Amino acid sequence: MPEYISVPIEVEPIDVVQLAITRMQEQFPGWQPNQGNLDTWLIYSLLSEAVQLREVASDVPTSIFRYFGANVLQIPPVDASEAVCDTTWTARDNLGYTIAAGTQVGIRATGDELVPFEVMADVPIPPGSTATQAGEVPIQAMEAGADGSGLGSPGGPVELIDPLDWVQSIVQVGVTTGGVDAEEDFVYLNRLAALAQLLSPRPILPNDFAVLSRSIAGVARATAIDGYNPADSSTNNERMVAVAVIDAAGNAEDATTKNAVDAYLESLREVNFIVNVIDPTYTTIDVQYSIHVLPTFDPPSTISDVDDALNGYLDPSGWGRDPNALDVDQDPTWVNNPNVRLYEVAQQINTVRGVDYIASLQIRKSGGTFGTADIVMTGIAPLPRPGTMTGTSV
Repeated sequence: MPEYISVPIEVEPIDVVQLAITRMQEQFPGWQPNQGNLDTWLIYSLLSEAVQLREVASDVPTSIFRYFGANVLQIPPVDASEAVCDTTWTARDNLGYTIAAGTQVGIRATGDELVPFEVMADVPIPPGSTATQAGEVPIQAMEAGADGSGLGSPGGPVELIDPLDWVQSIVQVGVTTGGVDAEEDFVYLNRLAALAQLLSPRPILPNDFAVLSRSIAGVARATAIDGYNPADSSTNNERMVAVAVIDAAGNAEDATTKNAVDAYLESLREVNFIVNVIDPTYTTIDVQYSIHVLPTFDPPSTISDVDDALNGYLDPSGWGRDPNALDVDQDPTWVNNPNVRLYEVAQQINTVRGVDYIASLQIRKSGGTFGTADIVMTGIAPLPRPGTMTGTSV
């Protein structure tokens, strides 16, 4: 069975000291450590600090791989859980009471060891009744772990820790169950090493094809269209996916790269699954605007900055990226968004320093008629290209 291989960082003090002595003897032949010499004192005192640093360093790979396994490979470690038990409570009279959530009770593990539990939810004993329904009051161990499981017996007593003078008795419905110790690091990492060998880069969902496409050199971004057949532009075809790929500049890939993507995906796909590698469809967008520039800013320079902002917004290399990504410029996400919205264009203008307000704004597909309606780009994987930016100041 595969096992996790720990990073070899020596942390035994005597071994670290011996390593330092050996290196001293390599540098100074004939040198021998003497407990009365300053150099020997320095070795022992300095290396005590080094050992502590090595102990900290030795824990880092374990933490990294534990995080990697849980969050990247989605193979979580087994966390500790609290034992639980259902109980029945009896009151001294029928005046009506509420067993409050958080009320502390205990079950004896041994004669002198009381394991604390707490009530998990409010449970009323209505007026006229002297007891809850059988097992109506769930309790949970206050500390997670296996030590809380297997305690007590059916009908066994549960002791009050919080003073409630109206309680006559509390009994268990069954023994406590569900308490589990947290998986130790070495156990989890060995399990992770074994399960990781079962993982293979096989596309299952449409986006898997897009993610795998980026493994080919030159492919910066990719998007997958489930069920699309480029041969007849039909959609909803079973066991078929189309993948559009672009380079870092947002341009369609050359034939060599697309062939490489196709061959790679073909080698990984399921049997009878059809993969097509396609180009995006580009729509050139022109913008015509008029702005009022703040008095302390130069109008021509401000208009130039607005043009730069609009060109960046309509740049195909960044269209459809996740705006919440930690590094938007490096985020490979490509969400199919066919809409160039007038208000979003206006937002780009308003964020430029020096712009007081927008006096007028119109957009169009290049060669068409300017207007104030949103533009819907055509194509199955649409991307914009910046066209002519015509700006004036008022």
